[in-house]
Amino acid sequence: MRSLLMLGLLAAGAATANTPQDYAWQWPVQAEGDAAAYVLELDAGVLQHVSRADLRDLAVFNADGEPVPFAPLPHEQAEESRREPVAWLRVPLPAPGQPESLALRLERDADGRLRGLDLRTNDSTPTPPERHDLLLDRGDEPPPVSALHVQLGEGAALPVNLRVRISASDDLAEWQELGRGMPLVALDDNGLRIERLKLEFTGSDARYLRLSIENDGQWPVIGALQAERRMRGADTREWKTLSLEGKPVTDVAGSFDYATPGPLAIERVDVALPTTNAVAAVQITARDGDEGWWRGIAGFTAFRLGNNGDEVRHLAPDAGLTRDRQWRVATQPALAKAPTLQLQYRPERFVLLAQGPRPYTLVAGSVRAAREDYPVQAALAASTTPPQPATLGEGRESGGGAAMAPKRGEDWQRWVLWAVLGLGAGLVLLVSLRVLRHPKPE
Repeated sequence: MRSLLMLGLLAAGAATANTPQDYAWQWPVQAEGDAAAYVLELDAGVLQHVSRADLRDLAVFNADGEPVPFAPLPHEQAEESRREPVAWLRVPLPAPGQPESLALRLERDADGRLRGLDLRTNDSTPTPPERHDLLLDRGDEPPPVSALHVQLGEGAALPVNLRVRISASDDLAEWQELGRGMPLVALDDNGLRIERLKLEFTGSDARYLRLSIENDGQWPVIGALQAERRMRGADTREWKTLSLEGKPVTDVAGSFDYATPGPLAIERVDVALPTTNAVAAVQITARDGDEGWWRGIAGFTAFRLGNNGDEVRHLAPDAGLTRDRQWRVATQPALAKAPTLQLQYRPERFVLLAQGPRPYTLVAGSVRAAREDYPVQAALAASTTPPQPATLGEGRESGGGAAMAPKRGEDWQRWVLWAVLGLGAGLVLLVSLRVLRHPKPE
């Protein structure tokens, strides 16, 4: 009986033990020094060989073919953006051909913010009422800002098609240009609302910002202005972009299918229209596989307007994180040619604990093997030194297609295990029956 149980345990161990050959691809880990832990960044070059959305078919083995503790690092705090309302006022401009005078008349409120400002000129000709700039007063010691959001007021006349220049100053005398030619656009096109009301420029912590119109046109009715400041997080991973070409969906005009190379953590989405002077309402959906439901990711109006170097396009929408591999873009009016789907992601960070002889080998891609859960975070928390960076060498096949092919029928180890367990159960039953039939005399 004991021999049978031992055989069963051995069979179970054989059934669960993984080797590098259980994975399709492998890469040598280039880890310098004798650190206790190393960090690997894995991009699409590795993740395209991963089959599981939870990335459990990624593992590391040492030179003896033994698995090494290996686990994903939690994502650190990402960069955040925050919008804050900013006070503004209209600044009359001098008549054409007249310079601005440095004689200023300022009016401030009880908090010290500007309520009025008059740029005196040397000419007595009255200034046309529509000729003015916008002056923003951000108060004392403002945080750096790199974008402004313009909210049109009620009754704003459309279309709006302006090119804006932004300058910064701390004393209203010396101005530094932060950006020029920035489009400010709002119009209706056959029921589609086309808007680009965000001005992005070189970051500045100056107190005053001045917005000037560079082309012909007037400021629309403005309801509010918001300053956007970005707060840098601890996550320093570099953004990477995938540009995917689509295939038309059969019998669905204006819809196109796309596929990512692996379970990448997509955080930003956008489309690039194939031609200029084009506009379309876009719906982006995604799913993990053929059996899944299409899930909404983003909906917006995409456009490319203008030519001769003065092209205006939409701003990319916000999107949450997803690892879906199948993507679909639906357009209305239906586009004849597929737009380019642009997906942005950041590489995955994994940590391995140095255990056993080197070199270490990263493996990926399997339908029969899965990485164990290791308490890597607890080990890192107890360590006094941070993990050191490591890189990967050139990849090559390991188990190849056999690791990615589903098994036909039951594995032989499973047959052995079940046979042993069945035989053991039968022997236990037989012994019990014999005891019941022939009880020991008292």
